[in-house]
Amino acid sequence: MSYLANSWYCAGWSSELDSGTIGRTFLARPIVIYRDSHHETVALDGRCPHRFAPLAKGVVKGDTLMCPYHGLVFDRSGACVHNPHGDGHIPPNAKVRSYPVVEKNGAIWIWLGDPDEADIQQISETSWLTDKAYASVTGYLKVHANYQLVSDNLLDLTHAPFLHANTVGGDPEDSIGQQMEIDFHMDDGNVIHSDYLVRNMRRPTPQMRPLWGDRPGDFRAEMTWRPASVQELDIRMSPPGAPKTEGVHVPSLDYLVPENDLVTHYFFAVGRNVAIEDDEQTEMMGRFARMAFEQEDEPMIRDCQDLMGTTDLFSLQPAILKTDIASIQARRILNKLIKQSSRNAKAGAAMESA
Repeated sequence: MSYLANSWYCAGWSSELDSGTIGRTFLARPIVIYRDSHHETVALDGRCPHRFAPLAKGVVKGDTLMCPYHGLVFDRSGACVHNPHGDGHIPPNAKVRSYPVVEKNGAIWIWLGDPDEADIQQISETSWLTDKAYASVTGYLKVHANYQLVSDNLLDLTHAPFLHANTVGGDPEDSIGQQMEIDFHMDDGNVIHSDYLVRNMRRPTPQMRPLWGDRPGDFRAEMTWRPASVQELDIRMSPPGAPKTEGVHVPSLDYLVPENDLVTHYFFAVGRNVAIEDDEQTEMMGRFARMAFEQEDEPMIRDCQDLMGTTDLFSLQPAILKTDIASIQARRILNKLIKQSSRNAKAGAAMESA
């Protein structure tokens, strides 16, 4: 499978770097990330070019990273700057690739494509994650399925009343069919919005009851998708007929990164704008989020992947529902961007060889 390399991907939460290096595989490439002596983030290929040892198990020494196997030392550009053996000669191929990497809004972002195309402004603003007006919790899961299946799951929330009846889903009688209003639209060319509204829902979802109470209200779930695989979900409960800002706001983030065709890194965050000093509520909020995906979504997505036997959804000629519009459009946009990026890369290579 091809991936969209020219995109910002979440590589982890900033707090993960407080205890040392991060070693993960993104887009089938092993990567190591660390902070140098100036507290600046560095991202390099994760395999030592000597015997292909995992650099993530190495030691950060000032601005450099020392391989744990034979002690070669690499600087932030990926060049080997010290060979402790023999006369210290450094072979010309003793280097690894470095990648643009930044920390923003509590997350680490890496660009795996053409570095000249890396524009930090493309990283969406999620200020609530570091806003003191919100309580928040972050987490990470590894999903054994293709990342586009995970994205499909998040973009079509009509599964929630069936798969998440006791966690984040509402009663099917209140929240699907004619009771649910769906607004699908796009902006900036490639950004998808899939918004759900249930007016005067009799009972909030189990996740919202501790925050809103067991009373009616207008329920909103507004999802935004940005390529390659960033989802931002705003869940709100407000008095019937009132503006959505006059109630409980539970925003969440879902950052998906393919490790390979069949494994996905899933970084998530969830917050709330009420009872922000209640640590017990924060713990329960994180537990609900993890339970919903780890015990309900992930097993189902994995079962679907196993039964599909392929990562090419359309090759199986799936039945398409009206509520699939957001996930289908996201797949089309991603496929378009991957093909466009591939054409540009080939054109650039042709110009260099001319």
